[in-house]
Amino acid sequence: MGLLSGLLLLPVTGPVRGLQFILEQIQAQVDAERLDEGRVQAELMQLGVRHDLGEISDEDYAEQETALLERLDAIRAYKEGLYESDPDLEGDDS
Repeated sequence: MGLLSGLLLLPVTGPVRGLQFILEQIQAQVDAERLDEGRVQAELMQLGVRHDLGEISDEDYAEQETALLERLDAIRAYKEGLYESDPDLEGDDS
């Protein structure tokens, strides 16, 4: 695309590119939150405190703990798969 056509099409392509950039940023933030081990660990600790205080039953505790541990294992397995496919990510904890 030449300079002139780029300038003439800017009113059309500018907002589209801006929207695409915003959507990419939102997707990156969602992925970061979905793969945050610390968040799941905090939920596990909060669940333990609620159980210790008697706010939830043993059955609910066991069920929720199992779901959170499975989620944590899935995050770790996914990250391990990423590290195996791209060795440059080894130092990255995000």
